[in-house]
Amino acid sequence: MMRVEIERPAAADVNRLEEAFDGLFAQTQALGFDAVIYDYTPVPRSLEGDLITPSLLEMRNVPQDMRQLWCERGYYQVDPVQHFALESCAPFVWSYQRPDRSVLQGRLDNAARQVTHYMRDHNMPCGATVPLHLPNGGFVTLTGIVARQQQERDISDTLAQLTFLAHRFQESAFPLFDASMRTCRHVKLSNRERECLAWSAEGLTAKEIARKLHRSVATVTLHLNTAAKKLGATNRVQAVVRALHYRLLDS
Repeated sequence: MMRVEIERPAAADVNRLEEAFDGLFAQTQALGFDAVIYDYTPVPRSLEGDLITPSLLEMRNVPQDMRQLWCERGYYQVDPVQHFALESCAPFVWSYQRPDRSVLQGRLDNAARQVTHYMRDHNMPCGATVPLHLPNGGFVTLTGIVARQQQERDISDTLAQLTFLAHRFQESAFPLFDASMRTCRHVKLSNRERECLAWSAEGLTAKEIARKLHRSVATVTLHLNTAAKKLGATNRVQAVVRALHYRLLDS
């Protein structure tokens, strides 16, 4: 049975994770990058195909408003670098100043206009990104940014080292992620809603779930219906399928 519990990060783990990101930034600086962005999401796309805002987004030496714009204003969903990263298994160089010479060629359309202007206006013209497609379906990108225009070949010389750094960091940092980081935030279900759906995924009826949880059938039915509504599902089977897609029923 898939149990639903909320794990609280230990203070030591939080501190270690913060130190790990500081160390990551120092290592990317040694490679010649001026800023670094790391993001992790357990589910990269919604069922509608839209990019899902990361569960964990760490930025170093970027403008103060960048996090808010990417997480709350929808910039992440139209970020052309992120879109290309999801399609790629190999690290790549990108350039907003000379997109015709990078993977951004043909991708800076009107939808990406705000991102394009922001990156250019805030002196973040080019960089390199390493996409990591994790075995459990999660997705990571590690991006190094340079605050000056460089020849693409200069940045390309660092790709192997940046890729090694990304894999090594992910392996060491992932065990420090708490449950909230590993949970998709596209749809938010309560603990009881997730638990009822998890039992439903096991094939139990509302009456059987009520017996398991020592609750009334009406209460269980309310939890299941509320969860289905949040997931945009028309029935319980579809609700379970959607919850599984968003990994909301993982142990």
